[in-house]
Amino acid sequence: MGLKLVTLMNRMIPFALAILCSFSSLAGCIEPEMEMMPEEIELCSEGNNPEWHVGCQFPSFEFEDQNGTQWNESSANGTGRWVAYFSASWCTHCKPTVDALDQSIMPNHLLIFNKQAGNDSSNMTEWHQMIEGELNRSVDRPFLHSPLLSQNLSVASIPHVLLIENNTILSARIGLWDSAHEMSMWFNATAPTTGYTQAMGSDMSDMDME
Repeated sequence: MGLKLVTLMNRMIPFALAILCSFSSLAGCIEPEMEMMPEEIELCSEGNNPEWHVGCQFPSFEFEDQNGTQWNESSANGTGRWVAYFSASWCTHCKPTVDALDQSIMPNHLLIFNKQAGNDSSNMTEWHQMIEGELNRSVDRPFLHSPLLSQNLSVASIPHVLLIENNTILSARIGLWDSAHEMSMWFNATAPTTGYTQAMGSDMSDMDME
């Protein structure tokens, strides 16, 4: 009797092992090893900004212009769409762009930002007077010393022109731009174009108008 029991158990061991292996394989099919997915980086976050920050929020700011008036993102956005023009007093080739902007953009919808750091470039009254002298007319626009804001927006080449609505950057135009008519169309377009202005030519017929 004892011998038969031992023989029976020896015969059952392979079957038991086979059953255990089957369950082990099945468990592997039901619960596959999880693959590590790369963490997505939020758009418009540090290290993941689109070119010229188009589609991102315009940074908070608070500056005093050449007349002692305070300007911030709330006062700027309170006018509706507005234009941020980045330049510097030494940029002589930027003059046609600020001239055309001043002629095409309605009052209180254009802020002129100085990107150049340093005390020698911080006097906005001098810059304002210089622009008026070069254009030979009055320019009633806020001139704001803002090198840190320019750095936060990665402003490099100038002139650098941004179109903002509801504190969101809708479009960017980089480089010399001297057509007031094109600027007016761009300002009012439902889909304003972005890019290097001189590379885009003068055909703006592809922009939908509001």
